[in-house]
Amino acid sequence: MALPPLVRGRRTAAGVAAYFDLITDDGRLFYGESFHLGYFRTGSEALAQALEAHTDLVAEMARLHTGQHVLDVGCGIGAPALRIAERFGCHVTAVNTSHEQLRQGKRLVEERGMARRVHIAKGDARALDFSDASFDAIVCLEAAGDICVAEEDKARLVRELHRVLRPGGYVGFSDLAMRTCPKPEDDRVLKAVLYHSGAELVSDWAALFARHGFTVVDRRDIIADTMPTWDRIRAVYDQRSAEVSHRYGKRIADRIRAQIDSIPTILANNATFPALSVRK
Repeated sequence: MALPPLVRGRRTAAGVAAYFDLITDDGRLFYGESFHLGYFRTGSEALAQALEAHTDLVAEMARLHTGQHVLDVGCGIGAPALRIAERFGCHVTAVNTSHEQLRQGKRLVEERGMARRVHIAKGDARALDFSDASFDAIVCLEAAGDICVAEEDKARLVRELHRVLRPGGYVGFSDLAMRTCPKPEDDRVLKAVLYHSGAELVSDWAALFARHGFTVVDRRDIIADTMPTWDRIRAVYDQRSAEVSHRYGKRIADRIRAQIDSIPTILANNATFPALSVRK
């Protein structure tokens, strides 16, 4: 299970893309087609329901409606883009830097018969290949931390979203962020599970959007509503323990379980999860 040097060292855009190339098959096998945490409105939902609810929340924050051309930034394999297109009647352009997620996303779009409504393309959200005011609305669903591999990238990302959004349009945004850096042993767990150090995730996204020309219309902290995700993930590992041990080996499988058990306490002590609606 040794990671290649491109992924093991300091996080870079190429390293993030390579990381998602590596973990996409396992992510789909154990968690499904969405690569974000669930949003549990009641706490009793199945993981698949909570994943869709998170997509719906961010879409609602973007004030989506029929006929809009929507940009999905950091789209995974396209499951949120497909749900948005189907549920809200939008046309979606979805961008990602992972070759493997792009490949699987394009296949998923074709399988669903949605190629006329959802277009998945390679794109770096820090430097988008779109004209000014190209989109009626934007969604950025738990992807900003992955996109921004350096502190200055956060401002670059927000400026690009402002540039390609039409005046009066909305961005629906969510992401895990840190209020404070975890202690070193917790930080190692965080990096192993999420491919982030705590310092990289310390962000005030609402302030960044306001600083770069947006008006914050709605702001929520949904960290508590995402926490049941970890219980659901642990349940999947327990239900498929033989398969997990076969795929990774017992030593690594046991370590993964222990790390998953540690994450909720680490996040409860240090994290926030802003869900934002911002208007240009």
